[in-house]
Amino acid sequence: MNWLKAGLCSGRALGLALVVACGGAATPPPNEPDPSLGPSEGEGPVAAASSPKVQEGIDAIQQQDFAKAKALLTTARAEAPKDAQAAFYLGVAEQNLGDTVAAEKDYNEALGLDPKLTEASVNLSAMLLDQNAADKALEVVTAGLKFQPKHPDLLMNRALALEAVGKKDEAVTAYGAAVEARPDNVELRLAYADMLAGAGKNDVALQQVKQASQTDDPKLLAAAAHLFGRLKSPADCVAALDKALKASPSADLLTRRGVCRHSAGDDPGAQADFEAALKSDANFVPAHFYLGMHLRKTNKKAATEHLKKAAELGKGEGVGKAAETALAELKKGK
Repeated sequence: MNWLKAGLCSGRALGLALVVACGGAATPPPNEPDPSLGPSEGEGPVAAASSPKVQEGIDAIQQQDFAKAKALLTTARAEAPKDAQAAFYLGVAEQNLGDTVAAEKDYNEALGLDPKLTEASVNLSAMLLDQNAADKALEVVTAGLKFQPKHPDLLMNRALALEAVGKKDEAVTAYGAAVEARPDNVELRLAYADMLAGAGKNDVALQQVKQASQTDDPKLLAAAAHLFGRLKSPADCVAALDKALKASPSADLLTRRGVCRHSAGDDPGAQADFEAALKSDANFVPAHFYLGMHLRKTNKKAATEHLKKAAELGKGEGVGKAAETALAELKKGK
């Protein structure tokens, strides 16, 4: 059994949700448009409000009173059926109320009235991605990019859509374009590195992770450390987790650093981290598992105790299941 892999948890949702803690939440997609705000942050308003009623609807959206916004914008749509803004903001209100069918209809109508309304392309494509309709999202993004070829959110959504439909080579290039458009977005850069690694472009991926690891966010540093491990750069992995632990000490980060130290050949340091993790949280399953695996050849009794604890706490899932397998192997003398 490769004990370095057995207890690790990692994953991606549409390429950007890097899991940074076992059992924890994935980081959200970077700078995903917030429909409650209408236009994407940093991109400026669509334009001056097309009518006083639309402005009232915008104000209600900003106050997160979406029911009021819907009522106002429904009236605005009736009064001016060809007003693209009224259709767009009505879609925003409907999306926030959970009516994605109506929101999709109004976003599409807004784009039919004004194909250059980039914010509608962004919101609609993001919503379609959330609904696992990546093929439709790609159509929306492609149309929007004809008018705004460097728009960061559209480029990001294009990368997500291409990956979701299985066009991996195109997705790698698309992620690169998205990173170029938004170079300060660490989550996006990590997703790009993950795609590069998947494509076997490890040297380029490593450079991207090194840039991303300049962040001070502990969760993002943990995600970077995971990628450093995948790219077989344990020293960088340890350095990233050193930084993360200074900002936010935790059993999870200590355990992760212990794994990286083991990969770097620092077994005393690895054991110290696993033991420190258990001092921080006596029931942290991965720490019991990794410490048990670490002690198999030097202290079989202690190893058995920790693996049993991991199996009990893990209840047959994830690390717990790996601990059960390790215990069975240990009994066989492996």
